[in-house]
Amino acid sequence: MHTHSHLRRPDWVVKGALLVTLVLVVIEFVTGHLAHSLALISDGWHNLTDLPALVLAWIALYFGRKAPDHQRTYGYQRAGVLAAFVNALLLVVVAILICYEGYERILRPEPIATQAMLVVGIVAFAINGSISLSLASGRRDLNLRAVFIHNLGDALSNIALIAGAWLIHRTGQTLIDPLIAFLIAGMIVWTALGIITESTNILLESLPKGMNLERVANAMLEVPGVRGVHDIHIWSLGTESHALSCHIHILDMPTSESERICQRLREVLAGSFGITHSTIQFEHTHLPGDFHRYMPEPAPGSGTQEK
Repeated sequence: MHTHSHLRRPDWVVKGALLVTLVLVVIEFVTGHLAHSLALISDGWHNLTDLPALVLAWIALYFGRKAPDHQRTYGYQRAGVLAAFVNALLLVVVAILICYEGYERILRPEPIATQAMLVVGIVAFAINGSISLSLASGRRDLNLRAVFIHNLGDALSNIALIAGAWLIHRTGQTLIDPLIAFLIAGMIVWTALGIITESTNILLESLPKGMNLERVANAMLEVPGVRGVHDIHIWSLGTESHALSCHIHILDMPTSESERICQRLREVLAGSFGITHSTIQFEHTHLPGDFHRYMPEPAPGSGTQEK
């Protein structure tokens, strides 16, 4: 029962965040137009990007729990990765729109109702800060981390909003308003680029972030009975699930002995590198017992070609 509750908790957090964020966006848009604050309106757009992000996050959580089937033999783990990628692209588009509006506001400045801007900024900070705290425990999942970063960026932009309202009230400089909008746009792009990079690496089945292919091979070579390792492929099935396939050279031996080597290899891969899905193919070799080697695959076009 404890496990079931733990799995369901992110669903309720995401659903609650959806409702609260929708209300906040409406408040910021209405108040921003009434107060003539581009910073407040751009913050509303920033929060608006959380709505598709949260919807996609909920969809990803739903599909992420679905078991593999005959069509998707690895399951639906990459649904969350794809959702995070789409969210990040939306963020970049919104950042461009905010910069354009900021440029227009510099050319045609408008008076700002700083009191309304300050009050809404404080309310928005409280809401986004609470959502960020509730999602903090799920940051290892790329999709939930995308939503977490969205809301954390919102909370930070709210601080800039509050400071800007205070400065405009004290100095009367309306130029501060579009400058804050540019700052928010920069924060949006910065958070989006990291998500795009990591999700693209997973979708292209690149080596998982922070993992070194040679280190993995050397750890496998330390397993007693392993004489050589080659044709290693490591990729991510989802944000927290990694897979490996490789060829292992062993001496000619009974199946019962090779099974023990295979089990030890899986323990090393899971314990040291978090690789929980491995496909290991043994090849018999006549290499000396004290000979160990890692044979990386040659780059395409390298070496000599057969004629």
